[in-house]
Amino acid sequence: MIDSLHSGLVFTNLIETDQVYGHRHDAPGFHDALKEIDASVAEWLPVLRPEDLLVLTADHGCDVTAPHTDHTREYAPLLAWFEGHASKRHDGQLVDVGASVFQWLTSSQAPELLGEAFL
Repeated sequence: MIDSLHSGLVFTNLIETDQVYGHRHDAPGFHDALKEIDASVAEWLPVLRPEDLLVLTADHGCDVTAPHTDHTREYAPLLAWFEGHASKRHDGQLVDVGASVFQWLTSSQAPELLGEAFL
């Protein structure tokens, strides 16, 4: 799909990583899912254009080795690729993703939105 998309926004929820593996304590399945995602990202990176934005994140932490099936307190990972990112690190809240996508889509900031854009 990435090869045929000329503009727009694609939002995908990879729920199996969380629901099927994470909350079910399936560490090997979780590991395999992460390897599959990593392999896909490796295919996407060479075709991204300077004006593109790629954001991969989670909505919560989930330790597959925890003795319970609830959300855990780990930080959720955030990986973003965009022109000029210079491999900088951003530690923030999930609302920062919304602020960043808004800024990327509109080339403006919305002070009324929560979050700090990391672009």
